[in-house]
Amino acid sequence: MNMLTSPQASLAVGVVLMAVGVSFFYKAIIALIKGRMPYWTGFLPLTIISPFLIHVPGSKNSLIKFAEGMWVVAVMAPIFLVLSVLCTLSGAEYAGMPAVENMNTALHGGTDGTAVIAFSKTHGFAFPILAHSSPALKRVFNSSINLDSKQELVPRNTESLQQQLDK
Repeated sequence: MNMLTSPQASLAVGVVLMAVGVSFFYKAIIALIKGRMPYWTGFLPLTIISPFLIHVPGSKNSLIKFAEGMWVVAVMAPIFLVLSVLCTLSGAEYAGMPAVENMNTALHGGTDGTAVIAFSKTHGFAFPILAHSSPALKRVFNSSINLDSKQELVPRNTESLQQQLDK
């Protein structure tokens, strides 16, 4: 029997997931504005995943250090933001709120349309929009652009670009 069939357990899991989502949102804002994120300097496999596990500040003599740089802004801030949205949406769904339905309505500009995000308590998230758009994306990425030889940045033969332009 599934533990989350109980309304109290489902509500508790939902509240915890929403709190984790708020924590990830805070981490995304700090990573975006300050370019800084905490990590644990202990055992290497845990060091790699530690930015996703640390949600409270470290003490004075802890092994928690801070990484800084533009890579934090460019890579970790979007990852934290996506995790924030996913945790908050799933937490709200477990708590009994229609969060995914409201998100789909917001993504469609207030009108009804095909689902962008779907959530099930037993199967998790699904993204039906990717299945709908995959043939179009396949056509875009697999199509070739026929350019004149003077417009090519990289020549298709062994001659250099200067040799082709001299002709």
